Amino acid sequence: MPLRIAIVHYHLKRGGVSRVVDSCLRGFQMLEGAPEAVALCGEPPPEGELGEIPHRVVEGLAYSSARESTPAPVVLWARLREAAVEALGGVPDVWHIHNHSLGKNDAFPGLVSLMAESREPMLLQMHDFAEDGRPENFARNHRLAEYAGRLYPAAPQIHYAVLNERDRAIFQATLLNEGRLHLLSNPVEGPESRPADDAGRKKLLEGLDAERLVLYPVRALRRKNLGELLFWSLLAAPGTVFATTLGPTNPDYLTSYRDWRELARSLDLPARFGIAEDGGRSYEELLDASDAVLSTSMAEGFGMAFLEPWLCGKPVLGRDLPSITSDFKRAGLQIDHLYPHLPVPLAWIDSDALREKLRRGLIRSYVAYHRPLPPDAFERALEAISPGPGIVDFGGLDESMQQTVLERLRKDRRGREDLGAELRWPEKGAIEANAETVREHFGLDAYARRLLDIYDKISSARSSRPEYLDERRILKGFLKPENFRLLRS
Repeated sequence: MPLRIAIVHYHLKRGGVSRVVDSCLRGFQMLEGAPEAVALCGEPPPEGELGEIPHRVVEGLAYSSARESTPAPVVLWARLREAAVEALGGVPDVWHIHNHSLGKNDAFPGLVSLMAESREPMLLQMHDFAEDGRPENFARNHRLAEYAGRLYPAAPQIHYAVLNERDRAIFQATLLNEGRLHLLSNPVEGPESRPADDAGRKKLLEGLDAERLVLYPVRALRRKNLGELLFWSLLAAPGTVFATTLGPTNPDYLTSYRDWRELARSLDLPARFGIAEDGGRSYEELLDASDAVLSTSMAEGFGMAFLEPWLCGKPVLGRDLPSITSDFKRAGLQIDHLYPHLPVPLAWIDSDALREKLRRGLIRSYVAYHRPLPPDAFERALEAISPGPGIVDFGGLDESMQQTVLERLRKDRRGREDLGAELRWPEKGAIEANAETVREHFGLDAYARRLLDIYDKISSARSSRPEYLDERRILKGFLKPENFRLLRS
């Protein structure tokens, strides 16, 4: 008899985790002995998106908000169980819960604790963390005093999955049994192959006044580091245009986004913003028309941007994130052309102002988490953005300081030449080799098989009452001065 799996997430709206759920269910259909699975969510997928995901909407599973009350954990647990039994014809053999500790729903810490005390077999898969630069979410996880300290249950029938080696190391430090901790990379799928449309590509490039297009397919969040896109556009060869796909939806980011657009206009830079929002261009069309994909992001959970473009025949350029990409490199991905730092002279900015901003930002960050600031915090944070004497990482600056650097570079031709910055491309043959690496190690089939193996381990484990991991160790793993960046504060 196939395993019965209940996959739990706050919603199935367009986004990273929803896409993983969709891929997971489609991947199961490719396997012999596939489990019977249903997604339980607080909000259904929008019509026409994510295919036909078998799902049930459970009231109270969505994000908590000031407008609607969140049910008590015991009520939510009863609703969840009832929906799962109705959909699967019986109690699930495994509950697969995504991002339970992200702090998006007031009831989730209590819900997971109740399930653990009931000895339910669970896979807790974490894509993002309240401990990682989200102090408001962290506080939400502690609103219900009766469940304090019970966010991370540990028992033979409870396993954890994380996306990268950094997160696995943090959970290993809590003394979690290693056999219950899994490195589970997200499945990677390229867009369906399309016939070449040379006329369409030419028209699109003409509309952007471009001969070559370097595409940054992101929504404009601060941590995406748009100033660095302008940096490369300023140094670009004639005819090359750099472009982002989507503007921000968070009103907190609108001012910064408008400032970048205005700066690009005033400096006459070959940079375009939000081009997926203009003229009905699809992501696939933009990707087809591009010559390369850029990433200048300062932080990622999994790092899909480093993998997916190779499947589409496009090289990835830009900033490396070694704490994320180390897993990809071990699998054989050739990305040595990416840079971990973009050094600029410290003399080009107000270094005293930088130090003061770092000091204030660190204090705010630690106060928000109610943790004491380490005595050497400032030195550690400054060293992390100082790749050498007299230089600073461009990505370690805030927007105003990045703007100062860009304005100087625009006026100072000698400075541009002395800087010697170059956006490097991969070696010949890397696109085909990297595409094969991605398919082999991160493809949908490999993901589905790995997940089914984890389910088997959980469902066959002996069950016992849970203990709870030390949440302070997990917070300590994320809240480090050397991880602090002004663009994430």
